[in-house]
Amino acid sequence: MANRILLVYFSRTGHTRKVAMDIASALGCDVEEIRDRVGRGGLVGYARSSLEAIARFDTLLAQTRHDPADYDLVVVGTPIWFWSLSSPVRTWARRHRDDLRKVAFFCTCGSPGGQRALAELEALYGSTVASLALTDREIDAGQIGSKVATFVEGLAAGTRPRARTATTARG
Repeated sequence: MANRILLVYFSRTGHTRKVAMDIASALGCDVEEIRDRVGRGGLVGYARSSLEAIARFDTLLAQTRHDPADYDLVVVGTPIWFWSLSSPVRTWARRHRDDLRKVAFFCTCGSPGGQRALAELEALYGSTVASLALTDREIDAGQIGSKVATFVEGLAAGTRPRARTATTARG
């Protein structure tokens, strides 16, 4: 039986969406875009997003189509806002933390901060199958192919059943 994989992501500017689509294409998995019911456009939206990230506030999300509990692996993608998770992904992650069997993360960021946000996600979930941090500059330059391929390979390795090892008696 094949592993069922769901990729969920939020994207404000399109960078995270681009990476999500590349990963989903390689995996052939189901995709769920996290839809925020709060306006994020313009300066007011940017300021709201920044404040929510700094204060680690949750936000209002639209209803989703897929139940993550139905999947063997869920891949979560987020932009980084002020060295933190985006509030839509933080809200989704808190809501579904008990529903996930295995989880992997990727993030996109305009500056350093990706590792801090990935650590925040790992703290919510414990162990992860794989993680990936990409900068907007790498995405804009089209320099993400090998990193995405390595990430996808890690996902495939992390979802395979573990092989049983034989033990030998020593005498």
